[in-house]
Amino acid sequence: MPHVRIIPTSKFKSADDRLTNQTGRPRVAIIGAGITGLTLAHELAGSGIDAEVFEAGPAIGGELGVVEVNGEPVERFYHHLFLDSPEIQGLMRELGVADRLTWKTAPMAYFTGGRLFPFNTPWDLLNFSPISLPARLRMGLAALRLQMVTDYAKYEDARAADVLPGLSGREAFNAVWRPLLEAKFGPHWRSISMAWFWSRVHVRARSRPRGSLREMLGYIDGSFLELTRALSISAERKGARIHLGTPIEGIDRVRDRVRGVRVGGQTHHADAVVATVGLPILRRLLPEHANWIRIPQIQYRGALVLLLQLESQLSRFYWTNVADAAIPFPVLVEHTNLIGPERYGGARLLYAGSYLDPGHEFFDFSADELLATYAPAIKRVFPRFATGQVKDLWLSADRVAQPVITAGYQRQRPPFATDLSGLYVCNTSQIYPEDRGTNYNVRLAQECARQVAESLQRSRGPRAV
Repeated sequence: MPHVRIIPTSKFKSADDRLTNQTGRPRVAIIGAGITGLTLAHELAGSGIDAEVFEAGPAIGGELGVVEVNGEPVERFYHHLFLDSPEIQGLMRELGVADRLTWKTAPMAYFTGGRLFPFNTPWDLLNFSPISLPARLRMGLAALRLQMVTDYAKYEDARAADVLPGLSGREAFNAVWRPLLEAKFGPHWRSISMAWFWSRVHVRARSRPRGSLREMLGYIDGSFLELTRALSISAERKGARIHLGTPIEGIDRVRDRVRGVRVGGQTHHADAVVATVGLPILRRLLPEHANWIRIPQIQYRGALVLLLQLESQLSRFYWTNVADAAIPFPVLVEHTNLIGPERYGGARLLYAGSYLDPGHEFFDFSADELLATYAPAIKRVFPRFATGQVKDLWLSADRVAQPVITAGYQRQRPPFATDLSGLYVCNTSQIYPEDRGTNYNVRLAQECARQVAESLQRSRGPRAV
């Protein structure tokens, strides 16, 4: 059976073990070196602020982290960009890597009732036989009606499970939309925001070039590592520092103001701290006896992704949604149907992705154990699959990946600034109404960096020690 391996950190980034600076400029500690933390460092350093990033893991990137296939990096979690992603495209132009972004037609499919159905164009919908012809027509008209709604505020307090049956018909809802909601949000599916669903429809519609019926998706030649590496280099050239393998043990305070972060049993002083980690992780880092710091009790779903290196192609589809309660994953992503296998020395790459409650037993499985569980289901969707084709595999997990976006979420969405002066939150719980995505992480980080910089410029009183 293939083994699990990771790329040595030193191949892409080396940690800097200096934990102090003497510049006299405002200092900001950033928790997490994913795309959000790196963008924050890039933006803050560009504003004349000493930014230091602390990453518990061995490499930059977070969920954009990579493994290596025949010498070529590829993301541990599947990633792509939609056409409507102005913030990340602008950042790539600023960093000089925009020419690495390529756009491809991305064939999609839907698996239900033991069959694969193409699911790309209106013609595919008309041929989607699991529902009746009237239901197909009504479903298509519902999508058009949603695209005509220009403000999500109409749906702010509505639940998708209440609106969609009346909009697209109960037959289409039960066959298509309900399985997708259940796959992503599990037992919370009935409470999911219609504003979130509205945004998903708009993003997908805007990924079709004018005059085209097919979506175009973007991918970075050389993987998203090209972006995270360019960000880290730019940030460090501006004076930022990135510490890998350096977990934060806690956030320290003096009365109602942040004092810094605790690293290796010592306080690393900072004028501000920005946490990009999930809210459950942030709660564990808060100072003792500080229950007055309000952190919203937002629920999360974990993400579990098994990446397989295969000998041969399984289908012609890039993205396959799986609507079958007997199959333990809701999506299969055949990456090499978007980016050709020649990039990876002829290898074919398949992701099997799941959203699960953080305590699900699968999070305790090894890659080999999960493959043994998934293999019969993969073969059911793609009959060409056989475990003998698997040449390598990698298992990646994030137990706090997906906030549960319930109706009325705008009122739960945390602001950047917390009750503890100088402590900021900048993470996926603040992305709304859009679904979490790399472009929105960049936008969020840019907005947060502006607020932090403006606050530090307004008040540069003596730092508590």
